[in-house]
Amino acid sequence: MREKAERPAKRRLTRAERKQIEAVIRQAKGDGKVHTVQDSIPFQNMFSDGLCRLEGGAFSKTIAFEDVNYRLAGPEDQRSIFESLCDFYNGYDPSIGVQVTLDSRSGGSAADELFGITRQGNDLDPIRDEAVDILRMQYKRGNNGYVKTKYVTLTIEAENLPAARARFARIETDTLNRFKVMGAAARVLDGKERLELLYNILHPEGGQFAFEWDWLPASGLSVKDFISPSSFHFGETRTFRIGKRYGAVSFLQILAPEMHDRILTDFMEADGNIMVTMHIRGINQNEAIKMVKRKITDLDAMKIQEQKRAVRSGYDMDILPSDLSTYGGAAKDLLTDLQSRNERMFNMTFLVLHTAETRQKLEIAVSQAASVAQTYNCFLTRLDFQQEDGLMSSLPLGLNRIKIERSLTTSALAVFVPFVTQEVFMGGDAIYYGLNALSNNMILLDRKQSRCPNGLVFGTPGSGKSMSCKREITFIMLMTQDNVIICDPEDEVRQEVA
Repeated sequence: MREKAERPAKRRLTRAERKQIEAVIRQAKGDGKVHTVQDSIPFQNMFSDGLCRLEGGAFSKTIAFEDVNYRLAGPEDQRSIFESLCDFYNGYDPSIGVQVTLDSRSGGSAADELFGITRQGNDLDPIRDEAVDILRMQYKRGNNGYVKTKYVTLTIEAENLPAARARFARIETDTLNRFKVMGAAARVLDGKERLELLYNILHPEGGQFAFEWDWLPASGLSVKDFISPSSFHFGETRTFRIGKRYGAVSFLQILAPEMHDRILTDFMEADGNIMVTMHIRGINQNEAIKMVKRKITDLDAMKIQEQKRAVRSGYDMDILPSDLSTYGGAAKDLLTDLQSRNERMFNMTFLVLHTAETRQKLEIAVSQAASVAQTYNCFLTRLDFQQEDGLMSSLPLGLNRIKIERSLTTSALAVFVPFVTQEVFMGGDAIYYGLNALSNNMILLDRKQSRCPNGLVFGTPGSGKSMSCKREITFIMLMTQDNVIICDPEDEVRQEVA
C-alpha cells in the first residue's frame, strides 16, 4: 500500500503579518465612509496666477506648449531637437518634479464653426452647403476631430506662497526659453485656464465651463465645485466610472533595451479619448553614481562566486553566465556615461488614461494601446486597486501617487519625443488648402492673419497649379465679400467659365 505524500504544514501568520495584510485590504477597499467628488480631487487651492497648492507644502504650475515639425525635419534638425530636449530635462534639479501630459480627446460637434462658410441668401448657397459637406468629410478622415494638447507641469516644495511665487518666477523664464530653443511656442496657464483644463478632463462627455473669480465670495463655493463631475465610482478593480463614462488607467512596463522615438506618436494616433502622462524626477548625480558603483560591486562579487564555483567543479573559470556578463558591461557603460558625458539619471512613471462611452469601447481602446506598446517590446499593464490614484496622478497637477518607476538616463528619457508635426488649422475665414501629408489632417489657413499674405504656386506641368488657384478663388467667393481680380494672360479662366 502506497503511503500518501505528506503535505507541508501551513505556516501560521504572525500578528504583525495579519495586521499588515488587513491594512492592505483596508486600503484597497477604502475606509467605508462616504466621500464627495471634491474630496477626491487632490489639490487645496488654485490661485488666479495659475499657482496651485498641493498636499504637503507642494506647489505646481502648468505650461502649455505647441508642436514642432519633428517628423518632417531632416536628420540634423531632428538631432538638434533631441539634444535640446536632453538639455530641457537636465535643466531641472531633483527638487523640481516634471510632469509631461499629452491629451487627445474628441472635439465635439462644433466642426462646422471652424469652416466659416455660412449661408448668405444668394444663388451660391447650394454650393456653400456642398462645400461644407466636403470639408466635414475631410475633417472626419483625419485626426482633426480630436483636440490634441500638450502640457508640462512643474512641482516644487516651498514654505509659503510668496516663496513659491519667487522660485517659480525663475523656473518659468528658464522653461519658456528652453521651449523657444526647440522652436515650440509655450505659455504659462493662469488659474482659470488650469481650471478649464481640469474641467475638460473630468468631463469627458463634454460641457461648457463657466467660472469667474468674483463668483466665489458670493456663492460660498470653492473652485473644485466648478470643475467636479457628477460622480466618481472606484468600486471595481481595473476600471472606474466618471459621470456616465467608463475609464481605466494603465502603466507602461519598459522592457526594451532601446526605445524608438515614435512610441508617443503611435499612442496619440489611436482613436478615442487618451491621455499619456510622464512623471519625471531627477536623481542627485552623486547618489546616482554611488548607486551604479554599488551595482557594479555586487556584480563583481557574483562574478567571483561563480569563478570559485567553477574552480571547485573543475571547469574553466572564464565561463560565466551570459546575464552576468551582459549586466556587468551595461553597468560599466552607464557609469562611464554618468561620469564623462552630459548624462543624468531620472525616475519616470508612465501612465495611460482611457475613457469611453461604454465598457466595450473602453476595452477596445485599451487593447489598441496595448498593441502599440507590444510593438516596442513593452507591456501596458492595468493598475489593480489603484484606479483612483492613477486618475488623480494623470491630472496635470504635478502629483504622482503611483510608485511604479523606471530609472532612465537623459538620452533614454529624451527618446520619448512629444513632438510630431506642426499643424496649420486656423478658424474663422480660413481657407482649405488640402491635407497634411504626415498627419492626414486638414490645412486651414487665413492668409490675412499670416505673416506674409502673398503667395506663389509652383509645380510641374499637370501637377494641379491651376486647379489649386481655382479652388482658392472658389472658397474666397463662398466665404467672403472680397472682390476677386483675375489677370490671366492666356484667358484660360474665362474660357472655362464660358
